[in-house]
Amino acid sequence: MLAGLIERYLTGEVLRTLMGVLLVLLVIFLSNQLVRFLADAAAGKLPGNIILALLALNGIKYLILLVPLSLYLAILLVLGRLYRDSEMTALAACGVGGTRLYRPIFLLAVPLALAQGAMALWLVPATEAYEYELIARARQDMEITAVQPGRFQEGSAGRRVFYSEEIEDGTRLHGVFIHLRREGGAAALLSADGGHLETDPRTGERYLVLTDGYRYEGTPGAGDFRMVQYDSHGLRLRPPELAAPAEPPMDTRPSAALWGAPEPAAAAELQWRLSMPLGVLTLALLAVPIGRVDPRSGRFGRLFVAVLIYVAYVNLLALAQTWTERSAIPAALGLWWVHGLVVLLSVGLLMRQYGGWRPRAASA
Repeated sequence: MLAGLIERYLTGEVLRTLMGVLLVLLVIFLSNQLVRFLADAAAGKLPGNIILALLALNGIKYLILLVPLSLYLAILLVLGRLYRDSEMTALAACGVGGTRLYRPIFLLAVPLALAQGAMALWLVPATEAYEYELIARARQDMEITAVQPGRFQEGSAGRRVFYSEEIEDGTRLHGVFIHLRREGGAAALLSADGGHLETDPRTGERYLVLTDGYRYEGTPGAGDFRMVQYDSHGLRLRPPELAAPAEPPMDTRPSAALWGAPEPAAAAELQWRLSMPLGVLTLALLAVPIGRVDPRSGRFGRLFVAVLIYVAYVNLLALAQTWTERSAIPAALGLWWVHGLVVLLSVGLLMRQYGGWRPRAASA
């Protein structure tokens, strides 16, 4: 009964610390990302009207990446406080100490890992795909949405000059003039009373639809211009320099499509997603032996070493992913060996601290 009460206390302490650490890390990372988005918007690389949407999408991705680190730091901070205040001595006297600490910790870590796995396998790929589509569409529209009323603006590497007397809600235009330069010196001039943006539901292509205007085509100086009056005329907004690649990035593919795919990059991406829930469990396993500190060393006695181990762990995962993508190591080995190293390190530390194993003294 008493042991169960203590275990619930430890679980609650770790959970509260986890929420605090996660909130701080999210604010730091999202603030840095916001600065980058604002810089890209100021440089004309990104439309300002999608910054909040991109920030929300990046918040979901950062949440997945930061949960394992937050749990790891939360366990270290809680254990550091308990050792500093000599509470661990009292807990050990009540039967909760050593490897018994894993029960309250894994009561939190296991559900967290299951939720992390669901988000990493399904939510994050959907988020990546939506962000990819959002940026591609916004960049296609930038020639229109970035135009200031009453000013001529050049686009499409100098092949298009655009002018609008008035822009309503960033998508509806009034008094439009467009100059298009073709290959071989040919040119086209378009004028229209109005225009708006539309998306083809079949292909997803974005179009500027002009209404009630004229189109003049021909070669300057040749005297063979042709004039066409139209009620509605569409121009595809897909500048060559902003065109989306034929193959979407690997991180936007659904996890089911990666399973059994022949490309090494697919195996690497799938294993990276599975590393998110595995990271929760392996770091929780590692945190207990690392969190054992001398009360005289203070609450943050081994925190610096623990952070260095985490940095090495994440860098090795990224390196193993790159090696798997390039077929430098077999996909069957992939990223699993990195998790294995952390488990072996945890077991070694536990055996040294609680299993009675000690390094042999040198013989005289």
